[in-house]
Formats: sequence, C-alpha cells, structure tokens
Amino acid sequence: MATQSRVTLKKGETATLTKSAKITTKLSWTKPVDLDLHAFYKTKEGVLGHIYYDNQGSLYQPPCIELDEDAGVDDTGGDNEENITIKSLSHVESVLIATNIYRKFAFFSMGDNFAKYDGKVVVETNMGDRIEVPLDSDKVGKWCVIAKIDNSNPSEPYVININEVQKVEPSLKDF
Repeated sequence: MATQSRVTLKKGETATLTKSAKITTKLSWTKPVDLDLHAFYKTKEGVLGHIYYDNQGSLYQPPCIELDEDAGVDDTGGDNEENITIKSLSHVESVLIATNIYRKFAFFSMGDNFAKYDGKVVVETNMGDRIEVPLDSDKVGKWCVIAKIDNSNPSEPYVININEVQKVEPSLKDF
C-alpha cells in the first residue's frame, strides 16, 4: 500500500488516505434509468448506518456523511448526478460505497446489468486520491460495490477499489 496523491486505482488496488481528507463520491449517467448512490458505514462506536435517497444524512452531525439529491427518479434520462460527501473520517471506522439499479417494480429488474447503462462512479479526496469505476459490467445484478474506505487504523486510513457486481444489497461485514 503506497501513500500517493493523484493516483487512479484499478480493481483491488489500495491507496493510503490523508487523515483529514474530505472524500466525495460522484455517480453520473445519462440513460433513462434510476441509479442510486449509497454509503454503508460503521462508526467508531460500532453503530451501523446507511446514507441513501431515503436517509440523506448531514455534514454537520456525526458521522458527517451526506447525499446531495436523488436523481433519475422514474427512469429519467439526462445529465443525472448524485454526490455523497464524507466531511472527515473522524467519526467513522469504515464506509462502503455502492450503487444500485432502482426499479419501482422488481420484475423489471430480472436480468438487469450495469452494461445496459452509461453510469460511472468517481471517488476523490481533496488531497488528489481518485478511483474511477465505469459501471459497465454485463454480470447480472442490480448492486455494484464501488469501494471501501477503512479507517480502523486511524494513523493509516486507506481506500480500496472493489468494483464488484452482486444481486443483493451489500453488507459492510462482507467487505
């Protein structure tokens, strides 16, 4: 694991994060589909939580993670973008960044995969660390786990590019 800035990580690679780093995650797409950005977190006190369209969080209350908006609702095409910001790692032990293909009627999601759409996720810190994950897998599944931010050793927090498609909602304990 190398301490670097301005690094683009490939699947499975890690990079050490600066302790004071502000982390932003951007999901963008233009096709008519409702993609959603999620942050599954565990606080230093062991509390598990989930930031997503129905619980957008706050930058000003622990764990200081916030989703800006829910875009692409009702499969709206165009310049769609959702952003999650982690103000600092001071309150969290770990965060799992994921996205999913949302379908109001589940039977429409049979056989769905990310290759049908043009989404991508970019995870960046204000110190120049960067993970770009094109959502282009043709593996059947409506969830993609993008990255894990691990702050269990606060003297050396790191991020790992996971980029793994699965059929069910991810759990932080599995990563």
